[in-house]
Amino acid sequence: MAQTNGALYLGASFPMKDFARYDGINQFALQTVDATQAGAAIGFNAGLKWYFNVGVKGLGVMLSLDGFYNGPNSDLKADYRNGQWGGDYVSGSFSYNATPKYINVPAMLGLNYLYNINPQLGIYAEAGVGGNMRFITEMESVGTLNTFGIESSVKTTQKYDNAFSFAFQAGLGFEIAKNLRIGCSIYNLGKGEVKGEETEKTTTLNDNISNTNTAYRTFGSIQPIMVLGRVGFSF
Repeated sequence: MAQTNGALYLGASFPMKDFARYDGINQFALQTVDATQAGAAIGFNAGLKWYFNVGVKGLGVMLSLDGFYNGPNSDLKADYRNGQWGGDYVSGSFSYNATPKYINVPAMLGLNYLYNINPQLGIYAEAGVGGNMRFITEMESVGTLNTFGIESSVKTTQKYDNAFSFAFQAGLGFEIAKNLRIGCSIYNLGKGEVKGEETEKTTTLNDNISNTNTAYRTFGSIQPIMVLGRVGFSF
């Protein structure tokens, strides 16, 4: 890394773990057995890495800052579009105005090693540890409900807390002509509970009486693990 101070990376992020586990009670990122990739779609990743020579040939200290964006996958979005309430005395349907999108911003410190096969081609390996900030956009559903013959409109909003977790990464790839990097990495962005505020507003349609309830709750657990394929441009 003697001639490289940093690199800008762009690529795709493939979710591999419990992005949206459904606990059977709450409607946090509802997932059915047909949903793949744990409810999250293939997303986008962009990152910066800085390298610092430590005086050992090929070895450097690495500082990284990344951003990940993943929306819900097609199976999960289909579930959101076709929600149903049902029971002995309850029926209705609902749809979603807004579904959760997942944004992760990890920062890490680690080591990078580059072995030059020839002046135009090298192989690199790197690993790092640090922390991840997780952001989930809010969910909003609207629908109609019939309870014992009484028709109501229902609007539910879930606002999720931001959270911090331990994270680590590892990667391999090729460096071409000193300024182009092609590789793959795995990022474990940490496991944690998804908590936040849920507000439900119910309005009876015959007399237009509204009732609003707000509660702070735990919606489920999440553990985003990413496999990345990306290209880096050295600077």
